[in-house]
Amino acid sequence: MVVAISFLLAYTTSLSQNDPQLKSLDEDLNSYFKEVIETQKYVALGACIIKNDEVIWKGSYGYSDLENKKLLKADDIIQIASLSKTVTAAALMTLYDKGLFKLDDDINDYIPIKVRNPNFPEKPITFRMLLTHTSSLEDVLSNGLKVPKGVERPHGVSGDPDISLNDFIKELFVPGGKYYSIEYFSTEEPGTKYSYSNFSFALIGYLVEHISKKDFSEYCKENIFIPLGMKDTGWMLRDVDTNRVIFGYGSLTNDNIIAYKKVKPFGVPDYPSGNLRTTLDDFAKFLSAFMNKGIYNNYQLLKPETVELMLAPQGIKNIPSRSFPILDIGLTWLLNDIEGTTLYNMNGFSGSGFTNAYFSPKEKIGILYFFTGLTMKNMMGMLDITLKLYHSVK
Repeated sequence: MVVAISFLLAYTTSLSQNDPQLKSLDEDLNSYFKEVIETQKYVALGACIIKNDEVIWKGSYGYSDLENKKLLKADDIIQIASLSKTVTAAALMTLYDKGLFKLDDDINDYIPIKVRNPNFPEKPITFRMLLTHTSSLEDVLSNGLKVPKGVERPHGVSGDPDISLNDFIKELFVPGGKYYSIEYFSTEEPGTKYSYSNFSFALIGYLVEHISKKDFSEYCKENIFIPLGMKDTGWMLRDVDTNRVIFGYGSLTNDNIIAYKKVKPFGVPDYPSGNLRTTLDDFAKFLSAFMNKGIYNNYQLLKPETVELMLAPQGIKNIPSRSFPILDIGLTWLLNDIEGTTLYNMNGFSGSGFTNAYFSPKEKIGILYFFTGLTMKNMMGMLDITLKLYHSVK
């Protein structure tokens, strides 16, 4: 469905009004975001600020369902796209904590299929390479997804994926498979060059399944979501309250008419790379664990030394950025330079929605936000939003 709209503002905020400082923060951010959603023409915008393991401010603006004028609520469920990769990485590292693999092991030692770059058949692909986008898998280009010649590109479907992760990986990486193509492998040797890869994180999910002997989504539920109290989080639509899942909106702007295409919730076969659904409050709990040496609400998600390892720079330079300078990458988390301060970051873009998260373990602060109704122009509004939220809590 395509709809042209005139913008009417709707918003809610959530915080303690008893604290004068927080009340002032609320007034300032409400004024700011009311202006942002009107000038940038987002359909929905939600944001929160975390300090010392607590959400101290949260705001929701616009519509979860524009056509039916359904207001966005603070506890609505969003698909966070590639921000999901941080959860996939954490799931893998819970197995690392148990001593079940080493970062520089050959992944082929842990799975029933053999994954090699055919251009470098003797060079192992390791866990570390997958986590740092240096595996030589090349499925994402600077201008979009790679579409090889002669094979079908994996695609999303309405609802949950129509193929299991196990079957998808076989079709993708076994020669002769439905999705197999040598074009998905770089001519650069594994471990030598950064190349952003969704399929690397599908492989990580597959590795989690074979090492743990459990379905990936169930493993995350048992070892991350339930222990952290992330009750509104899941990889599949069947795992969440679908009445609270918001719609995405992609832009069809033409001259002075603002028009959007409504995007219904969908599933992709490589779902560990970007199909997580969650809420601001739930994902704030996950961020808090990384801000506090792996602990949230007395649950040790990861050992302190494992969190430190995941956040340590891996010595990978020249990582492209459309926002703030990227200094390096840890094990999935990027190290961003924002006004001379290093913040850890990951974001997600689906074409109909954008999510972004930053945090500092040193300062015990985090920010998280999302918006729908994307254009190439208003995408860059993320720069100002990030700075506003960061300055508000710094």
